[in-house]
Order: sequence, then structure tokens, then C-alpha cells
Amino acid sequence: MINPVLKKEIKTRMRTWKTPAMISIYVLLLSVLVVFVFLEAYNLLSPYSMGIRPSDIKGLYYVLTVFQMILIVFIVPATTSSSISGERERRTFDLLICSRLSSFSIVFGKLTASLAQILLLLIVSLPILSILYLFGGVSPGNILILFSFYIINAFYFGSIGLFTSAYFRKTTTSTIVSYLITLFLTAGTFVLFVFSMELLRNTGNNDITFFQRFLLYLNPLSGLSSILTEQVGEIFIPSQWLKKDTWDTLVPLYINLGLDIVISSILLFLVSIKINPMGSFKRKSKAK
Repeated sequence: MINPVLKKEIKTRMRTWKTPAMISIYVLLLSVLVVFVFLEAYNLLSPYSMGIRPSDIKGLYYVLTVFQMILIVFIVPATTSSSISGERERRTFDLLICSRLSSFSIVFGKLTASLAQILLLLIVSLPILSILYLFGGVSPGNILILFSFYIINAFYFGSIGLFTSAYFRKTTTSTIVSYLITLFLTAGTFVLFVFSMELLRNTGNNDITFFQRFLLYLNPLSGLSSILTEQVGEIFIPSQWLKKDTWDTLVPLYINLGLDIVISSILLFLVSIKINPMGSFKRKSKAK
């Protein structure tokens, strides 16, 4: 039986203009990017040369994967940061927690509804990515691994949005905090890594420590870089930063996804405790 919260959220979101508009804008941006890169790959943007450069097909795949990751990073916090706080602002939260649903079922329904939107965006982008398969260099297995990575990271950032939505009453505050956390995970960890490397170099130590690699493993771009290194040989994070010489190329990806799942599970557990009215009552009783 489908989760009642999930059923209600999907019906509510799909009947508004925002979901079709978001899908249209998403596909439009991907299509414009594909057309532009294809023109470059065929040398049609240059008046002095014509012809196909098949090697640029991998470059197009590289650009699309990074672009999709950026869109997911920006879209997921926006769709989840209002899940609980929005109920409070509409004054429907008390009705929700007074239902027969457990707090975990409510959290699961809210998160799954948000992930369903992201899954829909990934599905509508498949025809665009299938164009790359026609030219070779990209296999269905590559796309399957990439989409699995996207879904797990959507789960990761969605749990962050739910966490801030549960612990902040205002949607505006929740959204800002979720984006700040996202910015720290995607850019802040990398900045701290580079800064710590410079500090160690000043002391004459060029070895990368476990703490430095841990900072990169928290960054979802490390997992994406590991995938692209394995599939097309293109990287934006040097492999020597992510792994030891004896490690396989995909080991940083496995560590990154493992951390994502563990952190997401902890955050969702904390959210279920936060919205549980009996848990709040017990904490107040103990305080008295």
C-alpha cells in the first residue's frame, strides 16, 4: 500500500504549474547545452573547419554529467526544505502528527515525494543522454551507474533539507540553512582541503592525511570525479588526492556513497525524533 503522505504529496505537486515548469526548464537547459556542445564537436562554430570529432562526444558526456549534478544540488534542497516547516506555516502539522502514521512514515513519505520529482527529471533527460549512446563511447552501464549516483545524492541532500525543515519553523530560514550546508559540502570542504594542504606544505610535509581525504569524501563531487575518471578519463579532482596508489579508481566513490547513506540515515532518524510529539513530551517531562 502506498504511503498516504507520499500519495498526497505527489497529487498536490503534480497538479500545480510548478512541476511542469520545472521539468520544461530542466529539459530546455539540457537541450541548449547539448546543441551548443554538438555544434562545437562538429566544428560548425568554426568557419575554417568542418567534420565530426568523435572524441568530443565524451566531452559532451562529461559536461552533461556535471551540469546535471549542479542542477540536482540546487533543486533538491529547494523541494525538501519546506516539507515540515511548510506544514507548520499552513497550520496542518498538528493534523499530520495526530494521524495514525508514525513519525518515520511521515518523514519517509515527504522525502520520497521529493525524490520522485528528481527521478522524474532524470527520466526525462534519458532521451538526451541516449543521443550520446548512438555515437559510441558511452554505454548503458555508464548511464546506470551515473543515475544510481544521482539518486543516492538526491537522497543525501533531501535528508539535509528535511533536517533543516524540521528544526527551523520558517521555510525561508530552513531553505537558507540547507543551501549553506550544501555549499559547505560542495565547495567548503574543497577549500578547507586546499587550505590544509598549503599549511602542511609550509611545514615541509607533502603527504595527504586521512582528515584531508575525509574532507573530500564528504564532497559529492569526489564521487562524480571517480566515476568520470573510470568512464571517460576526465577528472576535476586529481586522483592522487582521492585515493592511495594501491586503490581502485572507484574506491573513493564507494567511500563517498557510504558516508552519504550513513549521514542521511542519521539525519532522518533525528527528524523522526524531532517531529514525534510523544518524544517531545518525554523530553519536557524529564526536564521538569
